[in-house]
Amino acid sequence: MNTRATLIATLSAVVCGLSSFSALAQWQWLDETGRKTYSDRPPPAHIPDKNVLKRPATASARPVALPKAELPEEEAQQAQAAEANAQQPAPPSAEELKRQKEEAAKKAAEEAQQAQERARLIQQRQENCNRAQAALRTLQSDVPLAQIGADGQRTTMSDAQRQQDIQRAQSVIARDCGPVPDDL
Repeated sequence: MNTRATLIATLSAVVCGLSSFSALAQWQWLDETGRKTYSDRPPPAHIPDKNVLKRPATASARPVALPKAELPEEEAQQAQAAEANAQQPAPPSAEELKRQKEEAAKKAAEEAQQAQERARLIQQRQENCNRAQAALRTLQSDVPLAQIGADGQRTTMSDAQRQQDIQRAQSVIARDCGPVPDDL
């Protein structure tokens, strides 16, 4: 029975020792509001060292940043790079977001209006092409064509007038029946 009591006492001592060891690994500090905070992790960087009440036995004080003049050159460059990364632009304000949305809506409206105008011009161009092709077919046929003059009298179209109208129809076809230009 004595061995059993010794074994229980030994196990109890080991358990107590382990629990006290874990208690030593605790951090204790006062936060911004003055409330005590306990953790197994170090306090945030914004907590001053004077507010750290308890550190684990293996933990030393948090490292203190040396002034830039005391840092070696390579470390100084790394510190500058870290500062540059830390200086991120602030998120846009509500007014800035509203202005950006208004600009985007205005730009979208302008693009929609330009697209609508382009579609109208393309349709008009296609109609001109179709009329010019029909006129060219008629002008190139051997059927005699008549015109109504300024005095309201009907006259037959001369060969010179026919050639002039054929050239005009061909120029309209060349301009309006080809691929649509990008600047239209």
